[in-house]
This record gives sequence, structure tokens and C-alpha cells, in this order.
Amino acid sequence: MLNLGTLKYINFNSLIGEIGIVWEDKTLILKQVLLPELSTRKQNYGNIHYNGVISETSPDEKIFKLMSKIKDVILGKNVTFDITRMDLSELTQFQQDVLKKQTEIPYGKVTSYKKLAELIDKPKSARPVANVLSNNPFPLVIPCHRTVRSDWTVGGYAGSNNSYYKQFLLENEGIEIKNGIILKKHRYPSDKQQ
Repeated sequence: MLNLGTLKYINFNSLIGEIGIVWEDKTLILKQVLLPELSTRKQNYGNIHYNGVISETSPDEKIFKLMSKIKDVILGKNVTFDITRMDLSELTQFQQDVLKKQTEIPYGKVTSYKKLAELIDKPKSARPVANVLSNNPFPLVIPCHRTVRSDWTVGGYAGSNNSYYKQFLLENEGIEIKNGIILKKHRYPSDKQQ
């Protein structure tokens, strides 16, 4: 009989408010990252995708390191995460392909939903790519803030039409936005790379 561990949850404060994470206790595999509600900057526990999650106050040291790395992303530091430590098993192959390719967008660069669709060899799938990223179960860890609209405007973030968090994260990475548009030097792939 497969003995699965317990799902645990902790929230912690960051520059943008309370961040929540859900993980599997035995394997320490990340199950979900939750952003704060924009209006309250607090966690909405109803957004946890799993039942029976137990609140944790003294997690494993690796979870503390994960929390610290998430805070570093918000501060604009160049942080990478191991995608093999995230549970993608409940996602379709298309969703997995989008999220895996998203992790390859370099720090300080931005791509568009259309370009990302092209990068996964699904050039007519810009809208489905945008839908996957708007439902990214691992925001900040999988840097979906680095993908914007095809006109290079910031657009919404984490399923919201509000661009506040997204613009905050991009600017903290040093990405310049003028009149609401990402400057060409930050676009990926650049015209030279195509």
C-alpha cells in the first residue's frame, strides 16, 4: 500500500503580503504557492486546491529555505527553483510544457504569450498559454510574471486583470517599462535570437 505523507501549509509575510505554500510532508514536494489577495494582502485559505491540509508552524529546514527563496524573488533577486521538486502530475501535458518552458525565460527578460506558444511549438496557442499561466499553481516559483501580452504591455497576473504584482516583480528584476510597454532590450527572445 502506498503510504503518502500529509499535506502541510504555512503562510509567511513578504513585501507583497502573505504568501502561502502547500507541500507534501514526507517528500517535501511543492504542491501549490498562494499569493495574497490584492485588496487585503492576506491569504485566502479558500484558494488551497487540496482538502485536509494541515497548518504547520515548524516546517523542515528545506521549506524554510524555499520560503526565503520566494522572498528573494519578490525582492528582485535572481533565484532558480528545481522544477522536479514541484508536483505537476495533476496537469495536462500541454500545461506542463508551458510551465516548464516558462522556467527557461531568463532573469531580467520578458516574453509574450504568443512567443511562448511558439517556443513550445504551438504557435496558434497564445490564448491557451495565457490561460495556463493565469492558473499557474506555482506563481513566483515558476516565474509567470515574465510573460506579457503580445503588444508588450504587462497585463494581469495570477488570474487577475490587475497588473500591480506583476509590474512590481518585473521592475524589481530591473525590467524597464515605459508608457506601460516593456522596453525592447528586455524582450526574449530578441529579434537577433530568432
